[in-house]
Amino acid sequence: MTLRTSVRRPVSACLGALAVAACLAPLAAPPSEAVRPAAAVAATTDTDGDGLLDTWETSGYDANADGVVDVDLPAMGASPLHKDLFVETDWMPGLRPAVTVLDRIVSVFAAAPVTNPDGVGGIRIHLDGGSYAGTSAYALGGAGEVPLDTDLSPYVEEIQALRSAHFASARADVFRYMVWADRYNTGCSSGVALGIPADTFVVTMGDSCNWNRTEDRLVGTFVHELGHTLGLRHGGSDNVHYKPNYLSVMNYSFQFGGVPRTSGPAYFGYSDDAHAALDERALVESKGLGATAAGWRTTWYCPRTNAARTSGDAAGGIDWNCGGSVSGTVKADINKSGSTGLLTAQDNWANLSFRGGTVGYGAPLANREEPVWVEVRPGHWRRVPPAALRELTKHDADQLQHGVRP
Repeated sequence: MTLRTSVRRPVSACLGALAVAACLAPLAAPPSEAVRPAAAVAATTDTDGDGLLDTWETSGYDANADGVVDVDLPAMGASPLHKDLFVETDWMPGLRPAVTVLDRIVSVFAAAPVTNPDGVGGIRIHLDGGSYAGTSAYALGGAGEVPLDTDLSPYVEEIQALRSAHFASARADVFRYMVWADRYNTGCSSGVALGIPADTFVVTMGDSCNWNRTEDRLVGTFVHELGHTLGLRHGGSDNVHYKPNYLSVMNYSFQFGGVPRTSGPAYFGYSDDAHAALDERALVESKGLGATAAGWRTTWYCPRTNAARTSGDAAGGIDWNCGGSVSGTVKADINKSGSTGLLTAQDNWANLSFRGGTVGYGAPLANREEPVWVEVRPGHWRRVPPAALRELTKHDADQLQHGVRP
C-alpha cells in the first residue's frame, strides 16, 4: 500500500504541469473549507473524542470507499480508547530536525493532563518524519524531503501547492500536514498556521533569515503552530500577548524558551490550568498568580521600560510594578500592551479541537481566522496572516533573548 500518491516535484513546476487556478492561484476555498472524500462524512462513534472514528482506529481508513484500506491507523498504533493525533512532517533540504526534536514533541503530548477511556493519560501523537538512523518510529510511509523554496510567497498558495504535490489526499481526514521550511512572504516569521483550527502549518526558521535553530526553538515553535491548528490562540481564548498568567507555549513569552519552573527543565506544552485573571488596574502583589501556579515561574514587564522580569515561584508574591518590594495593590501594564485591563488565562489542554480543516469525521469545522488580503503596491494584492496568526520574527526572537519585549 502506497500512502504518498503524489509525485514529488518543485513547486515552480506547477506552473507548467497544472492549471494555474488549481495550483498557485488564490484558493477557491480556504483550507478549513476544503472538500473531503464522501466516505468520511458519515459519522458513527468516536469513543475517545479525538475526531477519528472508532472504525478508522480499529479497521483502518478507506478514503474512497473502494474496500481497500488507504490509511492503516491500527498498524500505526491508533486506538479508539486513547486520543491520537497524526502529523506528516516534510522538510526542505538542510532543515530536517534531529530525531531528538521529534522525541521531545512526542513526550510533550504523552504527558498531557488529558483523560482517556483506556484509563491512561496523555495524547499519542504520531509524527511521520521518515526514517532516522537507529529508529523507524517516525517512518509512517508518507514524509520526505521537498524542494527548497527560500520564500513561500504568496504563502497560502505556495504552502497549499506543497501540500498538493507531496501529501497523499487519502490521508487528509487523518493527518495534519506541516513542512520544516525556510521562510514565507519575504519575511522572517518563525512559522504560520493556515487557520484556527486548521490542517496545515509550517515552521520557517531557515538560513535566509539566519535563525539559530536550537532544539528548544524548534520544539516550541512546532508545538505552538500545531496548537493553532488545534484551536488555540496567543492569549488563550483571545489574542492578547505576553500574559503572565497564561503559562503556555502559545504565549510569545514562552514559545522559544518554554515555561520556566522553580526546578527542573522548562515546559514546552500547553497550559494545564486557567489561572486566576489579573486586573492590571488592581494587582495584589502578595498573591502573585495564586496557589494554582505553585511550582511555576513567569515573566512580566516592568512599567516605564520594556525590560522583562522573571519571578520566583509564581504562587508567591510578585513585584508587579518593579518597585523593589512586594506589597500593596498596584496598577501596572505588565504585558506592555499600552493599556491596563483584565488578563485572562485558559486551560489549553481542556480546549483542544482535534478536528480542523479536513481532519476528522463529519463536516469541516469553520476556520475562524482566514488569511486577509492586503495591497502590497498599487493594484497588486496578496494574502497575509490575520492578526491572530502573525508570529514572532527573527528580530523579535533576538529582543526576547535579551529580555526586551518586541
